[in-house]
Amino acid sequence: MTTIPYSDTIRAIKAECLKINIIFSKEGDGRITSAIKEKEYIDILTKGLLENYTNFTVEIPKERFWYDIMINSIPINLKLTTGGTDNAFNKVAIIYTITGSNCSKRNMTYNEWFNIIRDSKKKDIRNKQTEYHYMVVHKDSGQILLKSILDIHTYKTNPCNILQINWNNEFKNIDSYIPDARFKSKTQELLKTVQNSLRQYVNSMNQFCECDISSIL
Repeated sequence: MTTIPYSDTIRAIKAECLKINIIFSKEGDGRITSAIKEKEYIDILTKGLLENYTNFTVEIPKERFWYDIMINSIPINLKLTTGGTDNAFNKVAIIYTITGSNCSKRNMTYNEWFNIIRDSKKKDIRNKQTEYHYMVVHKDSGQILLKSILDIHTYKTNPCNILQINWNNEFKNIDSYIPDARFKSKTQELLKTVQNSLRQYVNSMNQFCECDISSIL
């Protein structure tokens, strides 16, 4: 089987995305609406890719999987947004990005997650084909952002949601990509963002955890 170049896959996905015209309602619960529209969007994208690129492979996983669609072995998370800050943390996706291997364990503590990353063989050279990607569709402008988690311009800490991304900022920096030689330092930046969020989370509960409950009741 011929391996399709990464750049050709990305170019084809963007081309098909630009053909999709979905109307997004501003009424009701935005999260529910987005979930419904995401399935519709993926169905249309899949149909277009398979009709126009007969050598492409497309996989749609079961619901609540760690990616929404896999195209030519690239795992992709679809985000429909108006440009705000979004939760973007996924343990399995980060393991896959760092190691290139799919982790069978889904529910794990942060220590277990850390141990898997620490003990696994990690990539020596960058391979974008085995990195988690975000495909972000701006619901108002129709603009498309498609890039690896390691090409995200700015990661944001959050003690509750661990890793966040502001899509307005990413659209402003849509052409920002790290040089392949920097992939290890960018991976460190990603992990340090998660680490700092967890430190903030732990610090936010220290007073309560160390309190003598009998002294306040």
